[in-house]
Amino acid sequence: MENNSVENKTGNSRPVRSKLFRIAGHVIAGVAFAVIFAFVFALFVQFIWNSVMPELFGLKTITFWQGFGIIILAKLLFGGFGRHSHDRWNADRSDSPRDHRKEDKYPPGRHSKDWKEYRQYWKEKGKASFESYMNGLEKEE
Repeated sequence: MENNSVENKTGNSRPVRSKLFRIAGHVIAGVAFAVIFAFVFALFVQFIWNSVMPELFGLKTITFWQGFGIIILAKLLFGGFGRHSHDRWNADRSDSPRDHRKEDKYPPGRHSKDWKEYRQYWKEKGKASFESYMNGLEKEE
């Protein structure tokens, strides 16, 4: 006979089937919550539109499904779908593909306390090093 159980850290065994049912329950509950949230948000959009827009701009009132359509249209026009639309705001994270770290930025920001040191470095070493590099490039040509 096959043993359908998994041991956890405490040594107790728990049937695999109950773990799968628990995960399936969480997925179903999450989908149900998302659907309920979408419908409540569509009602909210309908209520706000019908309270404000006809009086301010002389527009017609909208139905629930028109409010739902406005949400989808706004998401398509302004939000996009997926995570890619937010990557530009996460450029300073260390796990970002661009991997910009504040200490690597060159030159320091205008309000940085390191700006004075940067100017001094450029006067002493940076300019001469750059000129040497440029001379080397000219010789290669």
